Amino acid sequence: MTDEPANAEPRTVDPLAAMLDRPLTELTVDELMALKDEFEKRGIRVNHKVSFEQMALAFALGNFSSAFIGALGQRAADSAAKLPKRVGDLVRTRVRRKGKPDEYQVGVGDGSTATIVITADLPDEARLALLDLDVTADELRGKLLRWDESVLAWRPDPDQ
Repeated sequence: MTDEPANAEPRTVDPLAAMLDRPLTELTVDELMALKDEFEKRGIRVNHKVSFEQMALAFALGNFSSAFIGALGQRAADSAAKLPKRVGDLVRTRVRRKGKPDEYQVGVGDGSTATIVITADLPDEARLALLDLDVTADELRGKLLRWDESVLAWRPDPDQ
């Protein structure tokens, strides 16, 4: 802070600085045009036109991005083709008489892995044991696994 002499005159307020104190999004169209005129009075040119370089850059980005997005789409389609044809091939439901699910059978229908039977009353131990279960092991491939409460482990279904 500086001390001003007693006979100092008030400074004039810069109209450009006064307009720039507010966010541009709050200015009206007339205020924005006045701001543009003030810039032009000071030799600062405001251009609303698009240059050739900007157009060329937009064109190049459009062409390259469409090729890039097309390649991504092709890769997604190729990986989707390797999935089973229907979700029903992954999850099968056995339904009770009243139409409510009794159990869900989760697995791949081609026999390359074991299928796991999930019921509503499945205990937490069974859910935790799923983390350590290798459904691709040779002795479990193509088997239907149920939770055996007596040994607290996933075992092949004896009826299978």
